[in-house]
Amino acid sequence: MTPQKASVDVAINAYGKPYQTAITLLTLMKTSGEWINKIYFVEEAKQPEPSNFQFIFKHFGDKIIYYKPSFWLWTKNLKFDFLLKFKWFRRAIRYQYAWEKSNRKYLLVIHNDVYFKDDLVKEYLEGIGPASGIGRIGQCWVCPAYAAKLCHSEMYTQYKPGYEELMKISAEYPQARTSTYTEVVDPKAPWPLPECRLNEYVAMIDLEKTRKDTLPAGKGSAFGSYDRLDVGVKWFADMNNLGHSFVHFDYDPYATHSWISLKNAGHNALFDKDLYKYEESVALQQLIDEFGYDPKTKSFQSQL
Repeated sequence: MTPQKASVDVAINAYGKPYQTAITLLTLMKTSGEWINKIYFVEEAKQPEPSNFQFIFKHFGDKIIYYKPSFWLWTKNLKFDFLLKFKWFRRAIRYQYAWEKSNRKYLLVIHNDVYFKDDLVKEYLEGIGPASGIGRIGQCWVCPAYAAKLCHSEMYTQYKPGYEELMKISAEYPQARTSTYTEVVDPKAPWPLPECRLNEYVAMIDLEKTRKDTLPAGKGSAFGSYDRLDVGVKWFADMNNLGHSFVHFDYDPYATHSWISLKNAGHNALFDKDLYKYEESVALQQLIDEFGYDPKTKSFQSQL
């Protein structure tokens, strides 16, 4: 496939971390800017501390499409109840506003603590082929099937245990969340496995293929809904069971998630004020050194 310029929109939800958010977007545009059309920037209705993203908006100008939901869902477990019919509620789901508003073929979903080192978007565009999404598949590090050496990211479609087998493996190879499997796994449809998903840290989705099967148009859960165990797990299961396919791509050579602490779980800093301040101070210094940011004027040496 020959990549098409400006064929990708970006979806990013910001819950705090303004300096890390700036680094995420600046390094993305530095490495992959030619492929990016618009950046859908969703500022969560609640913030871990007073967060000012205005310097980002000023720098990127009309490249940014800004949205702020009227309330904060965080990790509330959503069901298909009547409220999802209403835009004002549904669009508070993570990434949902961009999902419904984008007019591009592809949506790049990213966390706001990623450092892009090379042109990952080009690799995604060339690698996605006929699949519905591309990125790192599975939270294998907490999966009992991975611990039992029965499954990994590149073979998740080949290992399809029944409910009883999955429960047996979970008991033999207990992991951080296996105690909840009896509550979250559907005995009639145990595959994909509970820890399987297209990880939303850095993932690209073909909207033309998946929109018709995803809320609000289809039966599938919203991509950003926190259902079962984590964000995107239910959506991934729904899409696979509706016939969609996904490509595993290890983005490590191109991007680093949680690049300061390297804990691969950026939300840790949201519950540790000292860690939060430290990470933001590192990001601020990176903004100054790499992008010429002036904290006094809250501007950059050059505009986008």
